[in-house]
Amino acid sequence: MKSWNRALVVAALSTLLLACDNNTLLMKKVVDGDTAAVQTLLSQGSKVDARNSYGWSALTHAARQGHLELMRLLIDNGAEIDIEDNTGWTPLLRAVMKGNDSAVQLLLEKGANIHHTDQSGWTPLHWAAQRNNESTLRILYDGGANLLAENDKGWTARMVAQNDGNVELANLLHRWMRNSQGL
Repeated sequence: MKSWNRALVVAALSTLLLACDNNTLLMKKVVDGDTAAVQTLLSQGSKVDARNSYGWSALTHAARQGHLELMRLLIDNGAEIDIEDNTGWTPLLRAVMKGNDSAVQLLLEKGANIHHTDQSGWTPLHWAAQRNNESTLRILYDGGANLLAENDKGWTARMVAQNDGNVELANLLHRWMRNSQGL
């Protein structure tokens, strides 16, 4: 297949995939990183917390992609910071999963619930441990994450790290737990 044909097929498939999500125009412009268009759409009354087929909002998309300027714009225009998608995930969980530390930090500064759990009882700290992401763990720890929070299996973030073979992170979490208990 010629390269221009391949590019055309990829573009067509991408368009179809975006369309099946039922993303709003605002969400599409957030995904594109088009700050000016997002600003215009918001000034024209686009619903900042509209949801697509998966329950994602424009802020969810922005947090997942780490678009800080767009995140600030959406939050300043009333976006619900802890909006949950169809699986109980919030923008904070999406940012943690993608390792977008600046987005995690911004969401925490704007008041995101650091203790929120998804449908399996996993907190942002659990997901950062599972992703072996020490920098995100540090941001969450500094933000007051509960080191003793347990998921539906009764596992703490330390246990998740240990189970996934992340011995260094498990040890770091253990030291933080001991420090927080004054030991």
